[in-house]
Amino acid sequence: MARGLTGRLWVIRLVDTYGRVLTAHQQRLLHLYYLDDLSLGEIAARLRVTRQAIFDSLRRSVRELERIEASLGIAGGRVSSAQRQRQIRTHLEAVERAVGRLRGRVADGALTRITTALTTLRRTVG
Repeated sequence: MARGLTGRLWVIRLVDTYGRVLTAHQQRLLHLYYLDDLSLGEIAARLRVTRQAIFDSLRRSVRELERIEASLGIAGGRVSSAQRQRQIRTHLEAVERAVGRLRGRVADGALTRITTALTTLRRTVG
């Protein structure tokens, strides 16, 4: 099972993306452990099973989510998409700063068209 914050966040992303393909029981265990942050012992007591049974079921569930992700790559795509959006925003800000430095050097009509285009791009990127 995932250890550390990064691992937990990755499993939560997998659950958000693919959780519905798992059984209701698997979904419940993942929710209790990763989202409600209950310990294995707390979940076991609540469901009246052994801690080992909870551990094994969680491990199988996470492996299944990882297998699905390896085939489809949707959750990983979200990460790279978010990274691309951040990069686009960073580049857009740099262009906006450069355009701002052009004031007084370029005709106002040209700057207005550029600024309008940049505003449209900013809305598109979000």
